[in-house]
Parts: sequence; C-alpha cells; structure tokens
Amino acid sequence: MEYKYTPKGNYEDFASGRVIYHVGGEPTFPVRLSLEIFERCLQYSNKKTDLILYDCCCGGAYMLTVLGLLKSSKISKIYGSDIDLNSLELAKDNLGLLTKPGIKKRREELDALYERYEKESHKEALQSIDRIEKLLSKEIKTSIFHRNALEISDIQFIPDIIITDVPYGNLAEWGEGSGGVNQMMDALSKICGPDTILCICMDKKQKIQTEQFQRLEKQRIGKRKFEIYMKKIN
Repeated sequence: MEYKYTPKGNYEDFASGRVIYHVGGEPTFPVRLSLEIFERCLQYSNKKTDLILYDCCCGGAYMLTVLGLLKSSKISKIYGSDIDLNSLELAKDNLGLLTKPGIKKRREELDALYERYEKESHKEALQSIDRIEKLLSKEIKTSIFHRNALEISDIQFIPDIIITDVPYGNLAEWGEGSGGVNQMMDALSKICGPDTILCICMDKKQKIQTEQFQRLEKQRIGKRKFEIYMKKIN
C-alpha cells in the first residue's frame, strides 16, 4: 500500500509503554498506519473538523490516544468502548494523557522511575513526554464505556468517523460462537449516521459481507488489511 497522507517519520515518542501506558496482552497498532487510515477516512467525510471519533473495540485505547495527540486540530470528541473491563481501565489512563492533569500524573510516575532505577529508557521517556505535552493545543472531550460491539445497543452520539481494529490472532479473539466481524457490522449499522465513515482493520482471513454498507476502499498492508465503508442510501 502506498502512503498518501502520512510521510515516514520518527514516532518513537508514541511507542507503547514509553509514555502511553501498556500492559501485557493488550494489542497495539502502528502509529503511521493509524494516521494514514484517519486521513483516508477524512477524505470521504463531509465533515473535516470538530469530528467525533469512535472505536467500538478500543482495548487500551492506544490508537485513539495516538490520534488524539497527533490529530487534535480535527477532533473534538473521542469515544471508546470495549467488552473487557480491565482494558477499559487502561483506556481511561491513556486517554487521560490528552489532558494536562493526565500528562502531569504520567510525568511524576516517570520521574519516580528514573530517580529509583536511573535507566536510560526512563530518561528517554521523560524527553518524549516533554515533546508530547507540546501537542496538547486543546483539550479533547473523551468518554470510555462498556459495550459489546456484537450487540445492538443505543449510544448517545452519532460518530463522524469510526476506526476499529477487530480481534484476531493471539492477543485478541472474538468470543466462541459469535458472528464475528459481520455481526459487528450489523450492530454498527444501527448507530451510524448517513455521513459516518467506518474503517475496519482486520487480518487477511476475515471477510466482511454486509448489505447495510457500501465499501469505499480496501487496502492490504503486511498481515493486516483495512476496509472503509459508509451506509448505503436506501
């Protein structure tokens, strides 16, 4: 896949576990790919700023946090949901990094680690957090809530863009007996507006079959692929 909107760069400040919180077993997502997907979704969206961004399988909200830090000029609200309650606690901590109090808390934690262990990695993390703090030009409203992405349920907002990395592989899987990604698409059709742009990231084996959405784009990159959709107009 050709990167159209996101040039190569040094994204080490956003490495999982450096400043952004990480626990074992939580999937992460390539930073450059996250930014490219967001920009591709934006090209299809009628709305270009003041966006409501949602991830229905957010896990620890790593991707949402990266986008909140690097695309803050275009995003006004970020929502994340997941079925795993432990992941949601991590997600709250990570999205807290989009605020001055959250950055202050994380800096104090890193200061304490460096004072205790004097590791070079902790010193580098403190340098990273200096640069990350400068990205906080405005405060994005965030909300994390418990939701099974496979079940039809109401939410109190209409997303402008949905980007989600669905379960696959060794770190995360759909529950046994579920309808997987296609059942999730059915549920998402009930909460998307006519202008909502939806991007599903998955492995190459998963196939989306939907009558509610029309596909706008399909790309493969490494072991992943992503597909961009919007609702069909009846």
